[in-house]
Parts: sequence; structure tokens; C-alpha cells
Amino acid sequence: MTENETFFIDITEKKCPMTTVYVRAKLDAMTSGQRLDVRLRGTETRKNVRASVQALGHAILTDLPVIEEPDLYCLTVKRC
Repeated sequence: MTENETFFIDITEKKCPMTTVYVRAKLDAMTSGQRLDVRLRGTETRKNVRASVQALGHAILTDLPVIEEPDLYCLTVKRC
């Protein structure tokens, strides 16, 4: 695995609080500098995942809605 490698996880079908568990598990398996694209559904899930990622000390690089589908978002997280 290289530092510039980007991973992807789709948690659109997961319910809180499991959404943060899946994201954390994926981040824990990565190394510093790697990126994780997270596809998720719902403003509450978005808020919880953002807070969890930031509390763990990682950086959110992007937080964008997916235009084709309402209530769908994609976060890009850099593991620090």
C-alpha cells in the first residue's frame, strides 16, 4: 500500500451507529497519508461520520453531495 492510495467504502445501507464503526475499521487498516472515499446516506449519518473522523484526528478533504441522488454524500478522508 502506498501513501497516495485511495480506498472506498459504501455505507449507504448501514444504520447509525454502525456507520462510524465501519469507517473507523477501514481507517484503522490504512496507513498515514492514505485516503478513504466514503459514500453515505442521510444528514444525520453525515454529521456523525464527520464528527467521528475528526475526533480520531483525521482530516476531511471533501464533503460533497452526489448530484444524481438526493440525500447521498461522498466524503474524502485523509488518514493522519
